[in-house]
Amino acid sequence: MALSWSSPTYLVRERLLNALPAATGYAVWLQAPAGFGKSVLAGQLAARLGWRTLWASSLLGDPKDQIARALGLPSEAPWALLIEALAQEPTLLVLEDLRGDEALSPLLRTLPALLLLASREALSYPELPKLRTEGRLVRLGASELAFTPEEAKALFAGRNDWERAYQMTGGWPLPLYLSAFTQEPPDAPALLRGLRDSLSPPAFREGLLMSVLPYLPEEMATEATFELFQKGLLRKTPEGFQLHELLKHMAQQSLAQEVRAVVRTEQTRLSPGLRAEALWRAGLHQELLAFLEEPRTLEIPVERLVAWRSLLEKGGERARLRLGEALLQSGDRSGFLLLEPLANAEDPGVALTALGHLAYYCAEPMLGKDLERAQGYLSRGLELLNQVPPELAGRFLNDAARIFFEGGEPKEAERLLERALELLPPGSPFRLAPLNNLSLLRFELYGDLLQRIRTLEEIIPSLTGVLQSNRPGSLRDLGRLYLLLGERKQAEAHFEEAAHTPGNPLASLEAQMYLAYLRASPEALERLVGRAGLWESPYLVERGRAFLALLQKDPSWVEGLEGFFAGLAGAELKKDLNALPPYPTNREERLHWHAVRYRVGREAQDLEALLHLTPQAGRILPSLLRLDELPPERPELAQAYPLQEVLVSGWQAAIRLHAREIPPLWVRVLGRFSVQGPLGEVALEGRRREVLALLLLGLSRSEVAFELWPDLDEESARNNLSVWMNRLRKSLEPWGVPTYLQNEGLVRVESDLGQLEAALEAGEAPRVLELYHEPLMPGVYLNALEERRHEFRARVRGLLLRQSEPHYLQRLLELDPLDEEALARLLELHRLRGEQARALELQRNWQRRIRKELDRSQRNPG
Repeated sequence: MALSWSSPTYLVRERLLNALPAATGYAVWLQAPAGFGKSVLAGQLAARLGWRTLWASSLLGDPKDQIARALGLPSEAPWALLIEALAQEPTLLVLEDLRGDEALSPLLRTLPALLLLASREALSYPELPKLRTEGRLVRLGASELAFTPEEAKALFAGRNDWERAYQMTGGWPLPLYLSAFTQEPPDAPALLRGLRDSLSPPAFREGLLMSVLPYLPEEMATEATFELFQKGLLRKTPEGFQLHELLKHMAQQSLAQEVRAVVRTEQTRLSPGLRAEALWRAGLHQELLAFLEEPRTLEIPVERLVAWRSLLEKGGERARLRLGEALLQSGDRSGFLLLEPLANAEDPGVALTALGHLAYYCAEPMLGKDLERAQGYLSRGLELLNQVPPELAGRFLNDAARIFFEGGEPKEAERLLERALELLPPGSPFRLAPLNNLSLLRFELYGDLLQRIRTLEEIIPSLTGVLQSNRPGSLRDLGRLYLLLGERKQAEAHFEEAAHTPGNPLASLEAQMYLAYLRASPEALERLVGRAGLWESPYLVERGRAFLALLQKDPSWVEGLEGFFAGLAGAELKKDLNALPPYPTNREERLHWHAVRYRVGREAQDLEALLHLTPQAGRILPSLLRLDELPPERPELAQAYPLQEVLVSGWQAAIRLHAREIPPLWVRVLGRFSVQGPLGEVALEGRRREVLALLLLGLSRSEVAFELWPDLDEESARNNLSVWMNRLRKSLEPWGVPTYLQNEGLVRVESDLGQLEAALEAGEAPRVLELYHEPLMPGVYLNALEERRHEFRARVRGLLLRQSEPHYLQRLLELDPLDEEALARLLELHRLRGEQARALELQRNWQRRIRKELDRSQRNPG
């Protein structure tokens, strides 16, 4: 976010700006005490360059984490990825309040941006001397940053008190600026008095509040906040607005009581984390403890609770409860000592919460898993369940389920999670954890893909806010499960959403790999593997290279790689069972393991093992095995495969099991002759078209034979028909299983002729008008057909003549321009509607056409 300052006495420091580089690949180091305008100068440089400007401060934590967030990346993103992102466009990167111990070497070695370093003390980064030798470092100290007399005079806009203020400050920019702004001498009491007089009362109180805040998010800002910003007293960082450290110090030292009073009145507008921070910094420690005693969830960073340890240890039960959990979350076993006494608290809610934390973290391998001790906490907690609200009881059971999961008793873990969901109210946000845990557990226990999919679809809409980081991974998992079920479109849709959902770039990157693999794009996959390398993610590099190996049928992509998917790809491509990775414990991976083992070794036991891993075994086979890899004696396994694939295979036993799924043959014969089967359009010409046409007209086999071979005896004609029926069958049913042609004639055939027949029977004139086109069965010339053509035209004409709308009669004249009866009826309709001119025009046109026809017949009497 660009740094921005604004004030009535704002002075652009041309002298300093002209000394700074205006290109990436350079560094600027501003070293001076607080209040020397380092941030202001950075802001002026940003305004002059007009580039993307990113801001980080060591006072707000690790600069690398802040840079990552500013770039839309997670804090764990490696330097290589940050450097690549910084180099995408010209960037000014401002790093303030540096101490010299920050790990900035990758940034200083590459300088992908114009880097501005600001510090109060000397910096000992080993790269700085080298940059200075190369002429790529500009250093400005306090003497250069101090105002010159000419700048001070310009700052005071001609007022006579500039010289005295300059002498008192020695050109120190901040007090000099404040003196110019307040028109008071540049000492702390006078400056504070001047600020009070120069600001509205709400803005002054807002400044006092911000003196105890690390930052104020923009969404929490008020009109008073923006007044301070507009007058140059706040700086704007990616986290929000900040008061200058010198002003914070002045307010806390000289106006401590007023600061506390403002915090007491304004604290409720702050988020829990900022509210707690304000109470701490204002010295309202007892009020902080009272706030932490409130029986509700408070989103306060774990590291802050740990930092307040000395205070929280003296607090009440809930304050110590929060501290104990924070210590255990941080890997500090002393949290157990803090929570043990609370497990005996008189308040059953406090006791049960403590027991839940103790049970959960005793089952944590990183803290020295002690399941026997965890079981003791569980037993004590179960005795308290009836003494607390259902939501608290449900949360305890969700935590305790981990004991059985870690102890290899999934059935017991399942029971606790089910009970937790029974207790947790329907609208409780705490339902998400047991829902997801239970779904994962059941999939591992029973292999039920459908219940896992239902759960993910249920919880994904709730993965927002603090849970947003879980959303991309859940969408990726959902895509993977749909892919297993063979529902590729849905899988791609979920991968696409995961790829563009913020919160977890690694999950999004894996989703992109799936998409590139499914779309057979090795170029995209290679780019994604390179990106995984920047992330320093061995798993994703291995995943992407395995995809590339399979896509390009080249095992060299996974040579030397360790990992489950690399091993699978290598074993499959080399047809080597010895190359298979060790048998996995994860059920989804076991599905893939048995599939590859079966494809390579064709052992029946591997296929049976695969089929027993999930109740949806039949549905997942198409995603794991090709149809031609199924054993010929197991046609029932082909039922989940796409119909067209089965029909093309010619596997007749499997086709018979699919018979009910084969769609009707669709034949169009009105205006054109086309046949559409399940494998696409069927080309029919000559005798085959004639046989189909006569069968469509409803003729029996004997009638068809006589119509086509009237000069032959009955037996010869029937023999000829049998030959052509077989040829027609091969065209209509290339899969070799009788489907549309039976002894009695056509079955499961639909046609526009049949639809026309039905519309005529029902007297549906609009439908008849829509369907009827001539000629009937073009390209077929048979006596029986000519009779039917005349018959259908007569029936259509009779129905349309009875209609009272002109467009029906106009259609009849299109079919036969000389239809005098249709013309007479149409003229009558126009006259009844008062459309005399239209009727006259139609009559004249018809007469002209008649004369032309007569002339033509006279010239050609034969």
